[in-house]
Amino acid sequence: MEKFVSKYITFLFVTILMLIFIFPLIWMLILSTNSRTEIYSFPPPLLPGTELVNNFQNLIAQIPFFMNLWNSVYIAVANSALILFVCSFAAYGFARFTNAPGNRWIFAMVIAAIMIPPLAGIIPWFMQMRWLGWIDTHWPLIIPAAAYPFGVFWMYQYIKQAVPNELYEACKMDGASDFRIYIQMVIPLIRPGLGALAILSFLNSWQNFQLPLIVLNSTEKFTIPLALTNLTSQFGTDVAGIMLGTSISVVPIFIAFILASRHFIEGLTSGSVKS
Repeated sequence: MEKFVSKYITFLFVTILMLIFIFPLIWMLILSTNSRTEIYSFPPPLLPGTELVNNFQNLIAQIPFFMNLWNSVYIAVANSALILFVCSFAAYGFARFTNAPGNRWIFAMVIAAIMIPPLAGIIPWFMQMRWLGWIDTHWPLIIPAAAYPFGVFWMYQYIKQAVPNELYEACKMDGASDFRIYIQMVIPLIRPGLGALAILSFLNSWQNFQLPLIVLNSTEKFTIPLALTNLTSQFGTDVAGIMLGTSISVVPIFIAFILASRHFIEGLTSGSVKS
């Protein structure tokens, strides 16, 4: 009986906690279907309204929404793919060649870089982007982000767990080059770690607001977080449009998580092989 009561209380607690976390998302969807007058009424609406079509028409009339959505999608995908390659390849080098000159010192610098706030070097970063002629382009949001210190550290720890040294030695005895070992042996073993890193990097790129605000000037090049700020003007804030745009922009995040959820969970729990 006590065991049943304990399970019931745990289930009830988890259910309440889930409702607390999911309520903002549900309310955002509800607000996206109501008019501005209904949103600012008291008590606020708790049921879906009938203004979804009008809100959508107003949204695409004010900003190039689908172009901005595409910008966010391809920047996040390109950024994540580049991070996965650069971070996993760098981590492979640190884990594979532990006796290389300067290995420990360089890896210590990578660890130290994790402690530095990203916005601490925003001024020299902007000057470098201007020198490269990348202002008002998407390159600053893709290329520099590949140097992701946490990604290198994450993949290093995962490779150390998932790839025994004996496999390196066996591959070398078969005549495989170091790059071939990385492509054909290391990559398949670290897929869960790559999946977890892909989700984290995709979310970081998707919700990035400060960097696009600094380097992007053209409305058609804006990402979704930056474009939705254009719905605020001197005549007021289009809350319904912001809620609707945010609701639609959440869809790619759910799709990305569904596609990589299995690898994401495996990557957060354990390596695929342990020596």
